[in-house]
Amino acid sequence: MKSREILLKELNGIHDAMLSAEQQMLHHINSVKPKHRDSAINLVDYLALRSQSIEELQRQLHSMGLSSLASSESHIKSQVINVMTWLGRESPEPGEIDAAAGLKQLKQNISTLFGKPQNESLPVMVTFDTNFAEDFQLICDLLENGMLVARINCAHDDEATWAKMITNLKKAEAKTARSCKIYMDLAGPKIRTQIIKKNDKNDKLNVDLGEEVILTDHDQKGIKGKKVIHCSMPGIVEKLEKGQRVYFDDGLFEAVVQSVTARHASLKITRISAKKPVIKSEKGINFPDTTFKVDAITDYDLECLQFIVQHADMVGLSFVNNAGDMKELQTRLERLNRPDISIIAKIETNQAVNNLPAIILQGLQQNLVGIMIARGDLAVEIGFERMSEIQDEILWICEAAHTPVIWATQVLESMNKEGLATRSEVTDAAHASEADCVMINKGGHTVEVLKTLNDILARSLKNNFKNRRLFRRLSIAHKFFTDDQPA
Repeated sequence: MKSREILLKELNGIHDAMLSAEQQMLHHINSVKPKHRDSAINLVDYLALRSQSIEELQRQLHSMGLSSLASSESHIKSQVINVMTWLGRESPEPGEIDAAAGLKQLKQNISTLFGKPQNESLPVMVTFDTNFAEDFQLICDLLENGMLVARINCAHDDEATWAKMITNLKKAEAKTARSCKIYMDLAGPKIRTQIIKKNDKNDKLNVDLGEEVILTDHDQKGIKGKKVIHCSMPGIVEKLEKGQRVYFDDGLFEAVVQSVTARHASLKITRISAKKPVIKSEKGINFPDTTFKVDAITDYDLECLQFIVQHADMVGLSFVNNAGDMKELQTRLERLNRPDISIIAKIETNQAVNNLPAIILQGLQQNLVGIMIARGDLAVEIGFERMSEIQDEILWICEAAHTPVIWATQVLESMNKEGLATRSEVTDAAHASEADCVMINKGGHTVEVLKTLNDILARSLKNNFKNRRLFRRLSIAHKFFTDDQPA
């Protein structure tokens, strides 16, 4: 067991590292809006702590019955100071935000972005399908069962359909006396497949394991006797290097680059996880090992923004990679006289994960920002085996910045499609209670999914808040002491 003096010395070093980090990042802290300053400082303090390993210190503090600093993301410096005080040191200046203030700020930001549920669940976001434009009663049912945010994906449908959806939503709000935020996703620079065959209208390509295919963003001139996949975005293929991975159709097909020329890349199919070995047009392409610059906001996005700023409470920035992408959208919104609209940064790439703190700080320069863990493309980009680890890290960092998080992609997906959730999906939905809003996608059982999800979240929140265990009375324990036990 380490002495109190040694523990105090280590904690003092952490405290000094936090103060040093604040000075180093003072420009970023001063750049955020004054109301977000304490959140920016707390984020920097937390990053200073998490830039070092303190596992042994945590074990020592825990064995003494003191806080191990875990579950203190929202008020990290104050927690360090409190532990130092319990160890006998005269307390230094208090932190900017304590546990109560950190929790209050986070809950206020959640309510501001998503609204406040009428039950004990979390805010739930529902993705609108095309038929929502004509199904008024369905929207009423969703509102009455807890939908707090309506999501309209600008990658689908058109302005006329979006307008009908919004009109129906407004009418349903009036009828049910329930309010609902409107969130609209920019499509972003989605990179997709294009299958072109001569004298063949089928836009699909059969592939075999181990087979060579050609990926190109040019025409097929000079490519004979090979299966060809066109990339919808020019300038990427030439940046590929031998040995890098390429994924198609949400990771169902994996290929590895064999060689690259100025016009195309030769790929070897190394894994097929689809039921049928067919790559179709308009499927996504991911390049997890390749770094390239893509404009975060497309010409189509700029057209959509004209509509979004008139109708939405939040705008989603798809495939954000860095703070510069956030700045670009903020500039566009200023030009459209809507700097007040909140931006939801969709974390879908490895670059976005690595740049998450800078993305948040840039967002807080203009308005309250939210983060979406877009687990579809993100899992493909970082690897499915890392998904659980990375989504937890995103949750911790966002809590340190008092930034609300949306848990998205495949939540109770089997239930939405087939009417029955898998056991693993229920566990995943329970884990989603550590976020601040949960998104469900389109499906044929949306109302049932909404009811089930709210029930799961309400139960989970009785046991956990964020990553803290809450010791409610366990019926198992109570039953043990009140029932007669067998001899």
